[in-house]
Amino acid sequence: MGDRPLRRIGVLAALVMFAVPPLAQAKIAKPRPAPDAAPLARLRTVPQGTAVRLSALRGDSSYRDTFVREFDSLTPENELKMQALQPRRGHYDFEAADALVRFARRNHKTVRGHTLIWGQSLPLWLIDHGVTGKLGLRLPPINLPRLPSPIGKLLNDTTTLLTGWRRDELLAVMNDHIRTVMHHFSGDVSEWDVVNEPMASDGSLAPTVWERFIGPDYIEQALRTARAADPRAKLFINDFAVEGPGRKLDGLVALARDLVARGVPLDGIGLQAHTNIIGYNDEATIARAMRRFTDLGLQVQITEMDVGASLLDVARPERLQRQALAYGAAARACNAVPGCTRFTTWGFTDAVSWLAGAESALLFDGKCRAKPAYSAVRTAFAPRLSPRRLRR
Repeated sequence: MGDRPLRRIGVLAALVMFAVPPLAQAKIAKPRPAPDAAPLARLRTVPQGTAVRLSALRGDSSYRDTFVREFDSLTPENELKMQALQPRRGHYDFEAADALVRFARRNHKTVRGHTLIWGQSLPLWLIDHGVTGKLGLRLPPINLPRLPSPIGKLLNDTTTLLTGWRRDELLAVMNDHIRTVMHHFSGDVSEWDVVNEPMASDGSLAPTVWERFIGPDYIEQALRTARAADPRAKLFINDFAVEGPGRKLDGLVALARDLVARGVPLDGIGLQAHTNIIGYNDEATIARAMRRFTDLGLQVQITEMDVGASLLDVARPERLQRQALAYGAAARACNAVPGCTRFTTWGFTDAVSWLAGAESALLFDGKCRAKPAYSAVRTAFAPRLSPRRLRR
């Protein structure tokens, strides 16, 4: 009789287990993600490149060694711009660019060509229609700064109008430059920014010398000439301030859509991604901008990223952490969008940068020591391939 209460308790417990949902088992079941939770992007092996300056490459072994160790591709910072390659009309100087290409080949690096047609970094003969050359003057090239509107617009418009080119004459100049440069580097330069910064901030075409005197079809003409000059090279349009929503992004998307619809050869869009620690876009915003181009069947690349760190008056460690957030957001967006095929920074050490030293805008400090931004970029992608496995 003494064990009947225990038996009754056991029977009751068994009935409860079969009659009531097993709450304890529910607690240890494998959790399921919420329906609207975004899965983590699989890490991809995306080539990582940087702009390189020949003078620094030749004069600084730490600069040279860091580049060779850390990057997959090389973009000449200035050596492929028109002012460097064609300082006098019809006279080409490939010496500096050839040196960079030879260095890249020796070290199994891809070369990205920047840039064939741009409204800046022009030789003076193109701006003054050859007047100074006829006078025997050897003046430096024109490289106008980005000034705020309306001053910048007035200066650019005035300088452009002074050139006075005929359409057929300037079109011949443009096509000759593209053909000559691409033939020279055929097989060595796998990607080209054929047209750089064609858009104005309002989404219209920027009033460059090319647009004013050839017309809005100069972009199509440049792309068709580039494809004929080197059918194997990937052709890009490259621009800044198009990583987030706005009229400029809308205008570039409309341009790309029109070119693709009409069969104009275009392989991708470069997002320059020059930004700073208080104005950068987050990962989702950048990814949405990228997908607007990949939905058209185009590649996208981050082509010139740097993140200025001087605008926030906080301690340096905090500025560097914010900088890492900006770099990480762009890198993760690139990883998450399958059509993003390269991630390039505009330089890699703060000692060699187009920005002032106070900006500390790059992945390595002035002594080529990695900053938090370096880790933010590297961890956003799968481990890099060894240099000899990279496709040239």
